[in-house]
Amino acid sequence: MSLELSFAVLLAVAAAAAPAARPDPHAEEVARLSGEIAALDADPALAELGAVARLKARQAIADAAAARRRDRAHALYLAGLRVATARAAAEADLLAEQARQLDDERDQIMVEASRLEAERARREAERLRLRALAREEAAEREMRQREEAQTLALQSAAAEAEQARRLAEARAAEAALARREAELAAALAADAGNASPPPVRREGGREIYTLAGDAFPSGSSQLTAVGQASLRALAAQLAGGSGRISIEGHTDSQGADDANLRLSKLRAEAVRRVLEDAGVDASRLSASGHGEARPVADNGSAAGRARNRRVEIILD
Repeated sequence: MSLELSFAVLLAVAAAAAPAARPDPHAEEVARLSGEIAALDADPALAELGAVARLKARQAIADAAAARRRDRAHALYLAGLRVATARAAAEADLLAEQARQLDDERDQIMVEASRLEAERARREAERLRLRALAREEAAEREMRQREEAQTLALQSAAAEAEQARRLAEARAAEAALARREAELAAALAADAGNASPPPVRREGGREIYTLAGDAFPSGSSQLTAVGQASLRALAAQLAGGSGRISIEGHTDSQGADDANLRLSKLRAEAVRRVLEDAGVDASRLSASGHGEARPVADNGSAAGRARNRRVEIILD
């Protein structure tokens, strides 16, 4: 039985086992992930690559389809990561194959260059031989050849001088760039050391720290250096405590609902990892995403959308 048929049978069994009276809200996500794997299989450039990661992705989708209802959202999240990993693995294998082909082409070019250099050397030797013969034939030709040689020497000296000048300029520019990079690194380190925690407000006996959306690049779950520094400053305050800490990601209403929900979850997880790495006990931390479902301002204006793009760290 092929992997595709086994996977289809497993999905059918999982679907048959679900209660008929309660439609599965996650069936569409299972189908979407299955479709992504099928598209990867159908891609002629990637179909034969990343087989192990693809097998793990299929298993993760099957596990999600068979998971209990309360566990299915997390299982689908893991399956989504497996699908993304499968595509990345296939693309990495493709790049490796392309790199190998480029290496082969480079080797061929080097062989051809060696052949051309040998031919050039042979022709140069022949030219020198003919010049020696010409010297013996006529004094006038000898003088002309000397003048030509002097001209070539002057041109060569000028070219070498120009090359030396450009090399000196390049080295000076490289040194200036290195100094600038060192200055920027020192400035970033100083900023990180002087960072402040995110702003805090109190509601119903709880402290709520709000990390603004500009702590992440647009559409990304990767924290900026400033955002990480602010969270590390907050972690220094929270590390000695024992209460629960809830991390909730939120977005504005721009874009698709599913994409916003995924992005808010990934950003909340990114904040959780930084706090944990900075010394906050992992057992105190939980992360969730709510997408655009809980706005704190009107999404009809740019200012309101900016306020809605946030991650809240809630101390119970």
